[in-house]
Amino acid sequence: MRDTGYERDVYVRRTPQSRRRKKKPPILPIALVVLLLVIVLVVVLVVRGCSAQPADGGNSSANSSSQTSQVSGTDSQTSGVDSTVSGTDSSAPVSSAVSEAPTPAPQEEPQAAPETIGSLLVVGDTAYEYYNFNTDLANQYITAVADAGEKLSGISTLYDMVIPTSIDIDLPESYIDRNQLNTSDQRQAIEEYIYPSIQAMNSSVKTVSIFDTLKSHANEYLYFRTDHHWTQLGAYYAYVEFCNVRGFEPVPLDQFDRKDYTGYLGTFYSNTESSALANNPDTVEAYIPKANVTLNVTQSDGTVLENWPLIANGDEYGQNMKYLVYCGGDQPYEEITNNDMTDGPTCIVVKESFGNCFIPFLVNHYSKVYVIDYRHYTAGTVTQLAQQVGADDVLCLNNISMTRNEGLVNQFSNIF
Repeated sequence: MRDTGYERDVYVRRTPQSRRRKKKPPILPIALVVLLLVIVLVVVLVVRGCSAQPADGGNSSANSSSQTSQVSGTDSQTSGVDSTVSGTDSSAPVSSAVSEAPTPAPQEEPQAAPETIGSLLVVGDTAYEYYNFNTDLANQYITAVADAGEKLSGISTLYDMVIPTSIDIDLPESYIDRNQLNTSDQRQAIEEYIYPSIQAMNSSVKTVSIFDTLKSHANEYLYFRTDHHWTQLGAYYAYVEFCNVRGFEPVPLDQFDRKDYTGYLGTFYSNTESSALANNPDTVEAYIPKANVTLNVTQSDGTVLENWPLIANGDEYGQNMKYLVYCGGDQPYEEITNNDMTDGPTCIVVKESFGNCFIPFLVNHYSKVYVIDYRHYTAGTVTQLAQQVGADDVLCLNNISMTRNEGLVNQFSNIF
């Protein structure tokens, strides 16, 4: 475990012992044989009752007994996580609900030693991005989400999903600790700082927790080895969690058509030119919904590409461009229409590139999906668009590294 700054109280649910009823003494003398039968019957019933009674104390979940750790790693502005955020009440309860987190998948430690190349970590044939928590920028992101929920009040329901990056999902905690890797605890940052702070400032915002779910599938192909993005399989597990919060029934993965596009070398390879990465390129797995959809893409120059494929043919993309097959890539604005759904809810997705491979899963639930990339959109605000189209939901999709990037946090803050 990483350095612990404080401990959480442990709550153990106990099952109360059942009370036995006292048997009243017989009023009239009864024949000896009958009395013996009654005594035997009472003894049998008492023994059965005691054996069926649960042991005192019960079992506490792994989560309730685990320690919480302070967000670790180097932060140029602070050495730890503030207990409060400006404008919040640290004594305010965040949630009274108790849920059992998925069990993390058993993970084997990599045999390769860690190597730092530039700002990236390389372990064998896989690269990772370090994450260092930044209090000031995290607080700015928190405030932006809470304020967005206020602006959208009475118009749309706001959902916020912060996506962990691969280092905390793919690498075992023991490997990070043993090698003293200078990276902050992402689960702590998301689940015990960012989300509770948003809830304390604006309880109407619905946060979507995905860290534990991804960790429970850590041995699957959730993130690329040569690129900073997650795979569409990782996005699918996050989509299931969104459905649970939203009240949708998630579509099983086997009901999507799958296409694989091999030979992908992404941003990690471009930044390191590591031969180990080059010798083990990624595969872009595309899960294509069977719904009849129309995608219209508005580019930066205002040109509209009509009837663009929701997921394009990756064989037509270069070796380092295959992630762009999802939803036309990073475009300022997109409209997706489900032609099979005449009367359904509508959603605005506010995202950066991690949202691209997530969006195709939404088309089965919304008649219209409007997509805004806040890094490039200049046609107005999300609130204006929500009013114009009558959006039921607004979903923010951001990877956690964005919450420490001043430029991106500023752009996100101004988009609502």
